[in-house]
Amino acid sequence: MALSKDSIVEQSKSAYNQWAAQWREQAKTHSKYAMKPLTDFVNSGVGKSIVLCATGYSLEQNIEVLKKHQNEVDIMCCDKSLGILIDNDITPDFCVVCDANVSYEKYMEPWAHDVQNTTLFMNVCGNPDWTKKGNWADRYFFVNEDSIQSEIEFGKLSQCPNMIPAGTNVSNAMLIFVTQCSNKGRQNFFGYDKIILLGFDYCWHPDGNYYAFDYDGGGKRYYMKHVMAVDSSGTMVYTSNNLLFSAQWAEGYVKNFQLPIVNCSDHSMLGVAKHGKLEDHIGYKYKPEHRNHVMDLTKKLMSMRKEIKDIEGYLQNIGKEHWRQFKLSL
Repeated sequence: MALSKDSIVEQSKSAYNQWAAQWREQAKTHSKYAMKPLTDFVNSGVGKSIVLCATGYSLEQNIEVLKKHQNEVDIMCCDKSLGILIDNDITPDFCVVCDANVSYEKYMEPWAHDVQNTTLFMNVCGNPDWTKKGNWADRYFFVNEDSIQSEIEFGKLSQCPNMIPAGTNVSNAMLIFVTQCSNKGRQNFFGYDKIILLGFDYCWHPDGNYYAFDYDGGGKRYYMKHVMAVDSSGTMVYTSNNLLFSAQWAEGYVKNFQLPIVNCSDHSMLGVAKHGKLEDHIGYKYKPEHRNHVMDLTKKLMSMRKEIKDIEGYLQNIGKEHWRQFKLSL
């Protein structure tokens, strides 16, 4: 089911009206950090696969497979799945944090000194405690582009040049982050040959946990029970209006841009064509030796494009100068 442009605009306006004041302060806080370009990661995944770990129950169901094969694949987690992975002796390569109010004390502090091999990708409007209190391998920042162009404001406040299309929740943000498709066109930014979704349930089973290793999700199991539905496996599940909205958004994103996605979430509301078992996909590779060559050529291409743009601007300025002089001679 496709989402209308109006419904997406309304969601963006509602979030902005509720949180803009806090977002501004946190964007200012993050302006004190070095803003390195995300282009450092263009095509860094060529020849490999990556597992994006959201927090649905299917992450728990597949945790041993992920642990066994973690050295064969790159792993990206979101804020709430970070501790789950570390507690199960899994080291994520990347962690994406988007929310202004995601609890540092609950989801980060117990593992703040265990992320020395993990790179943080932080929304400039996100909770700055995550940025400053972890021993991250590295830190990169981004600004969400949305349907109301709030990125202009928050990009200026944070001095961050990295613009990423906004998603509906942090799970979808990971999907967008590694691909970065937008109205400007399709792309596969990180260049992974296969992107595996795990924990992208957008629902919960009557006999399963709401989150991975969390039965009631702080009560959400009960007060978010808005809809009874049938998941991708034909099983009756519960979902909420917000989760259903996010599932519909992600479904449209994957289908419209024809992305190399395989959903390995056992019970999911995400209606994408390619489903499978994690153990059948996690070890996928194809000529990973192409990676460095492709990255070098990509950097060369970006440099050439910049040079062409600079030359065009220089020529335009010369042309304007000569035109002005012509007018003065009349």
